[in-house]
Amino acid sequence: MATTTHGIGWFEIGTDTPEPVEQFYGSVFGWETLGLGGGAEMWRLPGYGDFLEQSEPGLRRRMAEGGAPEGFEDVVAALNPIAGDQADVAPHWSVTFGVDDADATAATASELGGKVVAAPFDAPWVRMAVLADPQGATFIASKFVPENRDLAGQAGSAAAA
Repeated sequence: MATTTHGIGWFEIGTDTPEPVEQFYGSVFGWETLGLGGGAEMWRLPGYGDFLEQSEPGLRRRMAEGGAPEGFEDVVAALNPIAGDQADVAPHWSVTFGVDDADATAATASELGGKVVAAPFDAPWVRMAVLADPQGATFIASKFVPENRDLAGQAGSAAAA
């Protein structure tokens, strides 16, 4: 059974040197840093929300109603510093696909020979699962859940996983 995807939700980079990475990608792609408080940073591409609104009418309104910060509709990537206790983790990019149902997507991936690396869980703004295809390439399936916005302030939240 196929699940519905909204395409690529966003990308995330894990790095142990955030400042030069911010400068590099900002210069290469024209991205601007959007601070979300609590040390969280994302990159936004001004006008990207206009593009998204074409294929998903009402997106800006839903984000605003859900309490998303100003400029969030233009977010294209997240910047995740690699913590000192993760010294063996190399800088890397990950991809998140927006889906209608993270639980159903995880079940379908498993049925088709993939692996559920992290079972569906609630995180700030989303319900998500970390999955691997049959060859082992990992990706995230994520459903936007505005009701989860308050999870962002909870220490040790799943978003840090």
